[in-house]
Amino acid sequence: MIKLAKIVYIDSNKVTLKLEKKAQCTDCKSRCSDGFLDFLFNKNNQNVLSVALNEKEQKSSHLIDEQHFFQKDHKQNDVIGLSFNETEMFKMALVLYGLPILLFIMMLFMGYYLFQALHFNSDIGGVIGLLVGILLSRFLILSQPIKLKPKVNFFK
Repeated sequence: MIKLAKIVYIDSNKVTLKLEKKAQCTDCKSRCSDGFLDFLFNKNNQNVLSVALNEKEQKSSHLIDEQHFFQKDHKQNDVIGLSFNETEMFKMALVLYGLPILLFIMMLFMGYYLFQALHFNSDIGGVIGLLVGILLSRFLILSQPIKLKPKVNFFK
C-alpha cells in the first residue's frame, strides 16, 4: 500500500505528517477509503501521523524512521510517499479485526453455557456474553497506547 503525505511539522525528535485526503493509492486500482489506517492509527487523529526520529519518541509515535529518511533535506509542506508492507498490514488487520471477532464468539458461548449451568435462560446469557465481548474488545483496543508500528519505507 502506497500513500502520499505532506510534512506538517519537522524537528530533531519528531516529524508530523498529514495523509493526503482522498488520494488514491498509486499501486492499486480500487478506490478504497483510509478506514483501516484510521483504525490502526487511532480514528481521532484525522489522518495525522507522527514519525519518531529517535528512541525517546518511539512510544508516542505512530511510525519509526528506521532508514533515517528525514535526516536529509526535507522541509515543511514537502509531499512524500509512504510504502506500507502488505504482509505486515495483513497481519495487523488480522489482529485488529480477527481478535475482536474471536472474543465476541468466545464470550457469547461462555455466557450461553454459564447461564445454562446456572439454570437461567441460556439465550439471554449468550446475548449478554456477546455484549460483554463487544465492550471488552472496545476497551482493550481503546486503552492501548500506540503499539502497532508497521514498517514503512519513505520516498520522495
